[in-house]
Amino acid sequence: MKTVVEFREFINEAEKIFGAEEREKIVSFPSLNPKAGKKQEHFGGIRKPNWNDDSAYGIYFHPGSNDLPLVIISIFRKHEKIVLEKIIEILIRSKTRRGT
Repeated sequence: MKTVVEFREFINEAEKIFGAEEREKIVSFPSLNPKAGKKQEHFGGIRKPNWNDDSAYGIYFHPGSNDLPLVIISIFRKHEKIVLEKIIEILIRSKTRRGT
C-alpha cells in the first residue's frame, strides 16, 4: 500500500458526494493498485482507473515513484470527465501543432 496525498479539492468533493468513510475506500483503491487504469498520454503518468463500474464518477491520480507518494488529483462526474478530456485533447493538439 502506497502513501497517498489528496488534493483538498478531491477531499471536499468526495466527502460531499460519498462521505468520509466511502472516500477512504476510494483512496485505498489506487493506493493498493498504483498501476490501475489507463495512463493519460502527455500528462507525466497521470492515470484514470475504473475504480467502480457502477459509479457515475471517476478519479485521476499520479502513482508517484519509489520515493514519492501517490497523488489523487480530483474526482469527476462522467459528464465533467468528458469536458476535461476534450480540454486535454485540445491542449495536446495545440502543443503538437506548435512543436511541428
